[in-house]
Amino acid sequence: MAHDDLAVLVGVGILALACLFVCGLYVYRSSDTCRNRKRRSETHASGVQASGSNRESLSHEEAMMGTQLSHCCKTSLYRAVFGRGHDERIVFLIAGNRDDARKRATIALAAIHGVATHEVSLCKLASFRELIDIGVSEDEDLRVFEMAWKGANVSAWAEHPLFLTDDSSLLGKWAELYADLARELATSAIDRARG
Repeated sequence: MAHDDLAVLVGVGILALACLFVCGLYVYRSSDTCRNRKRRSETHASGVQASGSNRESLSHEEAMMGTQLSHCCKTSLYRAVFGRGHDERIVFLIAGNRDDARKRATIALAAIHGVATHEVSLCKLASFRELIDIGVSEDEDLRVFEMAWKGANVSAWAEHPLFLTDDSSLLGKWAELYADLARELATSAIDRARG
């Protein structure tokens, strides 16, 4: 019985990781980094020789794992909490300033939920810089998803956020985070089942 449960758990974990990998691959393929890499390889294939320093920087880029948030995110990203009764949702959007972010989020959420704008309750509106300053993750870009802490550790991440932007770097970073969390959960469950 325990072996059957372990097999099911491993199967579900593998399926979840495969789904997250495909999602991450899709986001990566639509990213600027992927497009730039394709341009460089096309240029190289057309007969233009890369210098030694260009080869080194390409190797460095290839060695870097993980999505880096775009310049747009780092200068214009805002996060807010949208509350309706006991249900709270995390909302990410790109805006020019705090007032613009509040206005855009309010209008979009009112349209999505079919309510009047005065019924939209936003709180904890924070800019990218503010989120970086209060976060604790070693990877600063992950700090935008931190929701709670226990000392120097993250105790809660943004779950099921609403992205009011199509910035592929933000979506990719979130997919990477949840792939890592799923992997850790599966590993922990397997370790508990073993003994």
